[in-house]
Amino acid sequence: MSPASGERPAPLLPDVDDPVAGPFWAAAREGRIAVQRCLTCGLLRYPPLVGCPDCLGRTFEWQDLRPTGTVWSFAVYHRALHAAFTGQAPYTVAVVELDDGPRITARMVPGQRQVAVGDRVRATFEPVTAEVTLIRWQSL
Repeated sequence: MSPASGERPAPLLPDVDDPVAGPFWAAAREGRIAVQRCLTCGLLRYPPLVGCPDCLGRTFEWQDLRPTGTVWSFAVYHRALHAAFTGQAPYTVAVVELDDGPRITARMVPGQRQVAVGDRVRATFEPVTAEVTLIRWQSL
């Protein structure tokens, strides 16, 4: 169902109270990137999961990673993927391989030059509400 004329759709926001992903969002709120590290095999993983996809271990700890990486892939959206993004196109979503290993997908900071695979980027942290801060990638 579409919103009434003139109304902006509600934003799509993560569930910061999710027992698995909540610590990731808490770290973002503090301006950090934190991912799970399996205590059995040491795999750094994103997105957060209940168990390790490599060894099936179920124990992990949260580890802070450097907020820098390299663009692994990207897409430019010329049409809104969801009604919540209406009026924001075009926007770029990049998959970034962090310097510490895992890949994280997030939007690029708007208004920069066009991104390319291999570009160096740094995470920025965009507060959206008092509870939700989103990661954005900024070209270096």
